[in-house]
Amino acid sequence: MEDMTGPPWGTLAVEQYFITNWDYSSTETTDQQRTRLVAGFLDLNLIPIEWLDEDWESLSNPPRAPTAEEIDTILRPYRVDALRWRAADMFHDEASPVLLRTYYSTEEGERAKDDELVHRWVESGPFDGESWWAVLDNAEHFDFVSDWRRIYEILPEVAGPLSPEVEDGWVPRFRGPEYFDYIRPEFKAQLAEAKEKNPEEWREGGRDTIIESLAMRLHKLSTRTYLILMDQEAFQSGSPLLLYLDGFRNIVREGRLDPELHDLFGIISKWMNSELLENTVVGDKYRVSGELGKELYQLTEDDLANPSEKK
Repeated sequence: MEDMTGPPWGTLAVEQYFITNWDYSSTETTDQQRTRLVAGFLDLNLIPIEWLDEDWESLSNPPRAPTAEEIDTILRPYRVDALRWRAADMFHDEASPVLLRTYYSTEEGERAKDDELVHRWVESGPFDGESWWAVLDNAEHFDFVSDWRRIYEILPEVAGPLSPEVEDGWVPRFRGPEYFDYIRPEFKAQLAEAKEKNPEEWREGGRDTIIESLAMRLHKLSTRTYLILMDQEAFQSGSPLLLYLDGFRNIVREGRLDPELHDLFGIISKWMNSELLENTVVGDKYRVSGELGKELYQLTEDDLANPSEKK
C-alpha cells in the first residue's frame, strides 16, 4: 500500500472542496481548517459531477487545478499518497463494500491469529477480486479500535455514494423523503393488511417490529453504501459487523455476520436480501420513533392506530 502513488493533485472531490473553500485569513490552524472542511464536505449533499471525473480534458467546464502553493499548504499535508490512491479507487466495483479493519492487537500471538482470520475473509469468494482497493487493513492508518467513524476523517470517500446518480450535473449523497413518494402508498397498504392480520401482536407491543419489517424496501433505497467492519468483537467472535449506511453516514440497519450461516462476501451479490436483513436491526435514527424514520415512513395517526375490533 505504501508504494502506491496518488492521482494528480486536485482530481479528488474533497481536494476541490478544500481549494474552493479555503480561507487564508482564518485564525484557525491549517489542521483545524482542514478538519472543518472535511466535515463540511461530508455534509455536502450535492457534489458537482465534474469533481468526480478525473478525465478533465473531456469536460467543457473542468475543475480548477490547484496552484503549487495550494498543493503544499492545503492538500499535501492532509494525507499520504497511499491514502490518496485508495481514495481515487474507492468503489471501483460499485457493488462491493469496503472492508475496514480497526483493531490491531499488541500481543504478537493474538495479532498473528487475527491476521490469518483477515486473510481467510479477504480470500473468500467473489470479494478476492476487489481486495486490492476495498480492504483497509493497515495499523498505521486505521487503528481506530471502536471508533470506526474516524475513517471518514482521512478517507471521506468511504461515505460514498456507492452507485452515483446524476441529477442536473450534481451527484446527491442523500435520498430525501420525497424520493420515496412513489413506493410509500404500497408500503402503507401492506402495513394496513399486516395490522389486520396480526391484531394481537400489534396491540401487545409488536407494532414497531411489524412496521420496520415491512419497510425493508425503504431501507434498501435509503442505503447509499455499506461497510464490513473488522473490530475487536469481530476477531473475538469471528463475526464481522455489517453496516448499511445512508448518504450522511447514519446507520440504516446493522448486524453481525455469522460465518457458520453466511458466505461472508456472498453479500456482494445478495445486497440487502431478506436472508441478511433477518440478522440485522434498524439503526436508531431509522426506527419508527427516530428522526429519519418519521420522515421516511410518514405514518399518520390512522396508520399507527390499533386495528379495528372484530365483531
